[in-house]
Amino acid sequence: MLRGIKNAASALRGQQMKVDVTAHNLANINTTGYKKQELLFQDLLYQQVARRGNAVMAVGAEAKPVVTGVGTAMATVRRDVRAGAYLETNRELDLAIVGDGYFRVTLPDGSEAYTRAGNLQKDSSGNLVTAQGYRLQFPQLPAAAAELQISEDGMLTVVTTAGEKLTLGQIQLAYFDNPAGLVQLGQNLYAAGPNSGAARIAPPGPETRLKQGYLESANVDLAQEMTGMLLSQRAFSLNARVLQTFAEMLDIANNLRR
Repeated sequence: MLRGIKNAASALRGQQMKVDVTAHNLANINTTGYKKQELLFQDLLYQQVARRGNAVMAVGAEAKPVVTGVGTAMATVRRDVRAGAYLETNRELDLAIVGDGYFRVTLPDGSEAYTRAGNLQKDSSGNLVTAQGYRLQFPQLPAAAAELQISEDGMLTVVTTAGEKLTLGQIQLAYFDNPAGLVQLGQNLYAAGPNSGAARIAPPGPETRLKQGYLESANVDLAQEMTGMLLSQRAFSLNARVLQTFAEMLDIANNLRR
């Protein structure tokens, strides 16, 4: 009976965490470039509770053990790196990466971070920065720039107020062997980690291109998340009922009279 209580208690903890992850996804459904998360479970250790024979086993054969599990646990929170929908904004400082790759961002301490959010701004020095003000590793725009043009292969061209066209260079993106292993820093930023591998710096390749005037939306499916939320709530309710049943059984046992 006590083993059953532990099973139900571990399930309650797991379903509570799953609801938290789902709520986080729903909270970021309008966050540019957000990648949804999903909680994965694993079963815990098994214990041998008895040994039984098998009628079809040969005489003298070893009896099969009877084992039972001791609950569930959270294995990991996995990030889904698939692209979201692409929304047209017609704003020249909005960029979307179609395919693999991340924009490179310089943090205040000089370290490098990465993001898929392309809702960029221009600061007073002509640098392109993220929505939080972190500088993008991007050619500096001249003060006389009147129009910005970015091709699908990352070539950056500006048209000055005098009508002159200047080619400033090509945008370099960061690629990872395992982007799901990137370390989350918050504010739509990631850092390279042991599971992601080191960044490979290269321009947009044959399977990757940039789209100016577009933004990548979050890859959160509202219907799927709401369905998952209902299933988690139902599982939580059922396991709470299991604990209540155990409590009633223990109450009956404690009140037995000779």
